[in-house]
Amino acid sequence: MKRMIATLLICSLAAGNVLAVGRKKAVYIGGTSESLNRLGKESEGELDWSNEKTLVFKVKGQTVEVAYDRITALEYQNTRKFRTTAISASVASMAIPILFFPPVGLIALPFALKKKKRHFLTVAYRDVDDKPQALILELGKGIERAARVVISARSGKNVQVIIE
Repeated sequence: MKRMIATLLICSLAAGNVLAVGRKKAVYIGGTSESLNRLGKESEGELDWSNEKTLVFKVKGQTVEVAYDRITALEYQNTRKFRTTAISASVASMAIPILFFPPVGLIALPFALKKKKRHFLTVAYRDVDDKPQALILELGKGIERAARVVISARSGKNVQVIIE
């Protein structure tokens, strides 16, 4: 009985973290890159700023390289929203505990309703043909601060912070 309660509680808590961005990853949200747009929105990849000349985003075999001296603007925004898609999964997984063990279900309910903080970075730049381009990324919480500082320092552009 205790094992079943523990399993249901763990499942309800884990359901909220299924859609999270990896701590040290970045997710392509949108932009003007044709190769990344073909992959589809919300493709998770790696953001590499170790090269002093170019910012590199790698996702599913595709690579976008942005020269720091071609960056025209940087914009950062963080949002706090309820995990709406995770709430339905969490509440559904808590149906049994709530019906048969109300105290356990009520204890787990606040975890299902917690807010998720998301970090977005928009990089506006000019490509080799001097056309304006944009790259919109959601950053994992393990890299968001370092990415902003390094990209800003290497590009010489200040990051415009948008507070929601």
